[in-house]
Amino acid sequence: MNHQTGGRFNNLLRGLMLLLVSLGLTYCRNPLAATPPPTLEIPLESKIGQLSASRTSLAGGETTDVRVAVVKVLGAADPFAYQWSTTGGLILAGQGTCCISYQAPETPGAFEVHLTVQYEAEFVQRSLTLQVSAPPTATPTPAPTDTPTPAGPTPEPTATPLPTDLPLPDAVAYFNRAQEYYFKRDYERTLADYTKAIELNYDPLSEAYYNRGYVQYVQQNYTPAIEDFSKAIELNYDPIALPYYNRANAHFYKGNNDQAIADYSKAIELEYDPLSLPYNSRGLAYRKKGEYDNAIPDYTKAIELKHEPLVWPYYNRGNAYADKGDYERAISDYGEAIRLDAANANAYYQRGLAYKLKGDFAAARADFQKVMELDQDTLRTDAEAQLQELTPP
Repeated sequence: MNHQTGGRFNNLLRGLMLLLVSLGLTYCRNPLAATPPPTLEIPLESKIGQLSASRTSLAGGETTDVRVAVVKVLGAADPFAYQWSTTGGLILAGQGTCCISYQAPETPGAFEVHLTVQYEAEFVQRSLTLQVSAPPTATPTPAPTDTPTPAGPTPEPTATPLPTDLPLPDAVAYFNRAQEYYFKRDYERTLADYTKAIELNYDPLSEAYYNRGYVQYVQQNYTPAIEDFSKAIELNYDPIALPYYNRANAHFYKGNNDQAIADYSKAIELEYDPLSLPYNSRGLAYRKKGEYDNAIPDYTKAIELKHEPLVWPYYNRGNAYADKGDYERAISDYGEAIRLDAANANAYYQRGLAYKLKGDFAAARADFQKVMELDQDTLRTDAEAQLQELTPP
């Protein structure tokens, strides 16, 4: 990437920081700091955990909590709709939420609790079987005996391991527990259980490698993530485009731009769904190499494929045009990004820089002033400095 001075250098540096924004990320103020992994498109099936209950064996009439773990944005509103039903017993409370209170029937037997989770037009179903025994009957209290209590020291109690720490019988049990740990964000135990599932030849083994690689990736351990994604590819993970795409992301954050481009290209060849993602991401890798004439067609293809959100490839293409010094096209793309997201302070800031470098100082001041209105932290100081520089003496 070419390095220039003054406002041009500031533009490029800011553009490097905002690579992260293009992937829907937050970022540190220091553009050279380690950055988090990109947000990946996770299938709905993978966002919804299995049902669990505080107790799965109940006496007639007893109650238990039944819940489902879901993956959603921390602090955001729950995007899922929940519909619970049961083959016996009552749902006392929690209908429409991710956790219900269930009361067992008086009749003994095995009863199922069913959950349908809806997200937009997609549905996922989960079930859990609860064992119900006959209600307890009153028993007479035994009379005290004359048997003396033996004298001697009271033995020290022995530690009883928690059920989640007990050895499990097979690879499937370890794999399932790893998924439960993942939904709880207990990554250390998640990795340990996926490793055990791999040692016990979980079938399909490619799935255990892929999942372990993804957890490593989330923790920014990119080298072991790449190794696991590679193993998943070797074992023909289905769909195989997915580990190619994620391995490309890991290479991207390690700075292995050529390897990232090769894997993004393979994901495109394999028709990764949605196809707009690897095009947009490959554009980012090309731009990091300074190959703007390769990056721009990829962003354009992502736009044609209706990338979601569409603001990303427009913003990214604007950055690439600005890098080339084509400020007219950069301003046009930043404008489209602003039209799609009127609160996008980053697009206003970058467009302000493009206007400034083009010599349209009035338009630049207007954009930097808009950044001051929209941004309370990240860009405010930079926008203020730009306004001071543009203020006539």
